[in-house]
Amino acid sequence: MLTRNVELIAAGALVFVYLTLMNGHMQSIDGLLTYRQGESIAFSRSMQLQPPIWWGQWWTTSKFGIGLSLLYLPGLVVFSWLGGYVPLQHGATYDFRLLYSDPLYAIVGPPIQIIATAGSAYLVALVIRDWGFSRRIALVGLALYGLASPAIVYARSDISQPLTAFCWIAGLYCAIRFRRERRLWMLVAAGAAVFYAVLTRPVEGSLLLAALVPALAPRLALWKWQRADWLNVACLGTAYVAAVLVSLLVDWGRSGFPFVTGYEGTGWTTPLPIGLAGALVSPGRGLLWEFPAVVLVPFGVRRLFKEGRGVDALVFTGLATVQLLNVATWEAWWGGWDWGLRLFVPALPLLAVLATIGVTVLPSAIRLWLPGIVFLGGVVWAVPCVVTDLLGGYAGAYDGTMPSFSLLAYPPLGAWRFLHHLRATTLTDSGAVDIVWLRLAHYSHNLSLIPGAVFAFAALFLGALALRLERLPAAT
Repeated sequence: MLTRNVELIAAGALVFVYLTLMNGHMQSIDGLLTYRQGESIAFSRSMQLQPPIWWGQWWTTSKFGIGLSLLYLPGLVVFSWLGGYVPLQHGATYDFRLLYSDPLYAIVGPPIQIIATAGSAYLVALVIRDWGFSRRIALVGLALYGLASPAIVYARSDISQPLTAFCWIAGLYCAIRFRRERRLWMLVAAGAAVFYAVLTRPVEGSLLLAALVPALAPRLALWKWQRADWLNVACLGTAYVAAVLVSLLVDWGRSGFPFVTGYEGTGWTTPLPIGLAGALVSPGRGLLWEFPAVVLVPFGVRRLFKEGRGVDALVFTGLATVQLLNVATWEAWWGGWDWGLRLFVPALPLLAVLATIGVTVLPSAIRLWLPGIVFLGGVVWAVPCVVTDLLGGYAGAYDGTMPSFSLLAYPPLGAWRFLHHLRATTLTDSGAVDIVWLRLAHYSHNLSLIPGAVFAFAALFLGALALRLERLPAAT
């Protein structure tokens, strides 16, 4: 029985890795507004923030998709008794207590990001297995995405991109399986992925719908479709329309007008050469540096074409490419105060699948060292991002187009100078190691280190178990 769940055990190991490294606080105004939107719904039955938040301006409601906010609701209800400890805005000042000193968020928020990220890694492995590759290759893909990509960093975040990534890979996995097996629940699951992706990030949700149509169809020639094919696509379209209608109702509840989203006056205004160069090779945001395994993607695409999976290869690369263009041309293409190319996170599971398959066709001389190099490169990029506090100085120093091209914007070079001591002396101390178990050590007489050590041991145990079971014969 266990040998049939090796990928699930490995995903469980990732969960404990992320629990070991969690920071227990928010990092952005985007995440703060999204979380407080959930609070306003849970506690006030309102779309208006009570009280409003001042962050450069007074925010009376969120402008972000409602999907992540809704996921906070169960935890907010269960732990509502902590509501009296939630810090409230006092005056027109940047109040960092809102980000650092919210015990309710520390319990409710991080598990959602962790589950979404580990779930995406698990689905990366399932897609690889579904396409006929071995359990070993599937575990390589899970590790490549879960440990050597920005996924490990954004498992500590407060933003909606990790949830969008889960919706993308889940929708594609279910649609491709439905195309082969014709099980209704797979079509329903693909529709649910579209629905929730739109609620979370409307643009990225729309891109997912466009990608699922060719993934779902048995052939690309529309004139050869049968009535059932049109009905299947119509099911996805229905889920999409329902999500758009819900989003319009949310905007109506926020502003009084269904077509006022909060993004008025913003758009895709960055010149493509500048945004594309920044997104690919800039030291601060370059995809090549934060996820070096991307160099293996062409090898994976080539193998999929050889094996008759050209449509799937085109869907994965096409969706990732469109998202890259979407990010590169957005006016704040770098994504604000973030580690790496935050807005591109939804496409990382797709690239992880292709890159992992690429490993299988590398020439023998390269296969001995290149996969290890790209894995190590991703880990080296991620280590300072999970140890230092984004708000300790790095984010402000390298926010924008020109700062992203600074050599010191590469986190392994520039992030460490903002780390000043091991343990935080106050809850808002941003110069210490940004891991919650160390952050609380000053207040707990080091007792908070115990759960961190337990989680680390659990991660090692499950990881070793997955590797051991992978060597056993596959269950029949």
